[in-house]
This record gives sequence, structure tokens and C-alpha cells, in this order.
Amino acid sequence: MKFRLATTVVLALPLAAAAQFLPGVQPQPQQPVSIEIDGYAAKVNDRVITRGEVREAMAGVLPEIYRQFQGAQLEEELRKAFDRARDDMIERALMMEAFKAKGGQIPDQYVNDEIKRVINERFKGDKALFEQVLAEQKKTREEYMVMIREQMAVGMMMNEEVSSRARVTPEQVREEYEKNKEAFFIPEKVKYAVIVLNKGATPEDQTVKSEEAARVRQRLLDGADFGETAQQVSEGSRAADGGAFPWMQPKDVREELRETLRTLPAGEISEIIDTGTQLYLVKVEARRQPGYKTFDEVREDLKNALTNMERERLKDRWIERLRENNYIVIYE
Repeated sequence: MKFRLATTVVLALPLAAAAQFLPGVQPQPQQPVSIEIDGYAAKVNDRVITRGEVREAMAGVLPEIYRQFQGAQLEEELRKAFDRARDDMIERALMMEAFKAKGGQIPDQYVNDEIKRVINERFKGDKALFEQVLAEQKKTREEYMVMIREQMAVGMMMNEEVSSRARVTPEQVREEYEKNKEAFFIPEKVKYAVIVLNKGATPEDQTVKSEEAARVRQRLLDGADFGETAQQVSEGSRAADGGAFPWMQPKDVREELRETLRTLPAGEISEIIDTGTQLYLVKVEARRQPGYKTFDEVREDLKNALTNMERERLKDRWIERLRENNYIVIYE
């Protein structure tokens, strides 16, 4: 069962004062936001979740929120982030209650082994650096052990109640493929390169450029390397790359080139294409015909996606049962 109690004291602080909860963030002092003073955020049976714990849990997302939002919207997003972090902590507390109800225990040796792994992987084996970071976070080693023990217990419960029960059959995967086949359609794509010559402003310049384009095309037809020639003579933005473009759909290129890219056989050199201000020579390097990804190509991704969906469904059902069987208070 759940009760909502309006007991929170809200103190309007300038953003600069709130920055103590945002390491590395440089807020704008002019913007006021509402920050809750420390106190109870929630209670699960006898386990109290404080506002300080929630703020610590949401610290990872705060810099991005401050970067994207300001004013009233900033305050709203901060409240949403607080609520999400609080709800996540409630879920973890419920899982711990389930772990205790099963008589679960994690020996100190397992916890210490996990801490050693953390020191080796995250701190390159530097115990002094690990202790320094704990001190900066104002945590004792005992408090850190409690946190690690809880993480291990939650992981064990998630595996037992969710991960190990999530099953997806081959028939479900095939059905998902057929139902969403359009999502696996691959449009026609072409990989090509261009040589660009600017036509010039005067009729004389344009004549010179047209003659140059014709000579360049003949060189290519005689076997000159397209990329090397583009680097030597092209005046386009991709000259340094040999005029090469990545895989693209013909509909996404400039209009004057579309028909050529649709019809020019791979490996051949186009006629000179006049766009009004420039002269183009195009070579299609390769072409991909439109079609669908095969079932074998997407089967593993589909299976993983369906398995994740099944895990979420099982988790939601499990958490709902835990909520019904435990005493929860949320302080507003």
C-alpha cells in the first residue's frame, strides 16, 4: 500500500546555491529554482530514503538537464529527475526487502572481493586513490560495503525474478520479423565520386571550362584514375577525397545528378552534367539495389529486443507485487 504525505519543506534558492549538488556545473545565478531541504523522500517499511540520497542518485543526469533547460522548464525537469531517482530507489528498497524475506545473505568476503575488483578495474589497483575518492564523497568504507552488498543483492534478485525467466521462442522472433518487415527495408543506395569545374562568369571562361571538362572526361575514358584526377583538377568541396561521397540514396543528392545516379552503370563515367554554374563528371563506384534485410541478418537483434521487452514486463509485474505487499510512504 502507498500513502502520499505533504510534508516537504521547499526552500527557494538561487541556482548558484543549488550548484553544491552539481559538481563541475557552472549555473547562472539569476535563475531561481526550488530545491528541497534535506529530509525524508520516501519510506519502504523501516527503510528511510532521504532527499540527500535521491540527489546523489540523480547527480549523473543533472549536468545535461542544466545544459538543455532554463527557467520554469529547468525547475520542472529537475523535479521529474528527482521523482525518477526516488522511484528507482524505492524499487531497489523493495528488492532488498524481497532478498531479506528469502533469507538472503552476502558474506563480507564476497563484498570485499567485489571491492577489490572495483579498485583493480576503475582505479588501476590504486587503493589510496580509491580511499581518496571515498573521502571526497564523504563515505566510509563501511558505508561503501553496504552499497556494494545492496548492489549484489539487487543483481541476484533481478536475475532470479526477471532475467532467468525471460524467454523468447523462435516462433515469436519470426512473427516479429514478419509483422515489422517494412522496418527492415533497405532503399536503393549509390556510392559515387564527382569532378566539379566552375563554369566561370564570362562566355570566354565558360568555353575554356567546357573544353577542359571534355579533356578531363577523355582522360578518364582512356583509363586515368578518377580519384587522382579529382584531386588534381576538381574544384569541388570533396576534391581532397578524390571527389568521393559515402553511400547515399539518389533522392538525397542534388537534383541535377539524380537521374545519372539512378541509371549510370557502376564503373562508368557520365557525360558532362551542366548545373548552370558548374560542370560535373560522375562515376558510380557501387550500387545497392533496394530490398529487405533477411531474417537471418536481423534475428539476433530481434531476439535481444524481444528479450528486453519481456524482462521489462516481468520486472513491472514483480515490482507491482512487491508494492502491494510492502508499506510505502512517499513524502511530497
